[in-house]
Amino acid sequence: MATSTLNAARGLEVGGDPQDRLDHAVDQLAAARTHLARVGNNLNQIAFALNSGGYPRPGELETVLSAVRQAVVGVDAVAGQLVGR
Repeated sequence: MATSTLNAARGLEVGGDPQDRLDHAVDQLAAARTHLARVGNNLNQIAFALNSGGYPRPGELETVLSAVRQAVVGVDAVAGQLVGR
């Protein structure tokens, strides 16, 4: 936050500082990690139900798989930013 404030005071482009971009990417990865943990929890609940002889509700697996795809895309994008792609 301090870097962003100083950059704004200097009239520099927001996010122009390499440290600022790195901090933003780390924040994005932390958010993606939280999202993936929630998705993993849902997937574990589905697996438990299936292993107990139950059946998934209509659309349940598709919803979880869609969330997994979104999370992976987010992680890939941030990782790409970190390595300069």
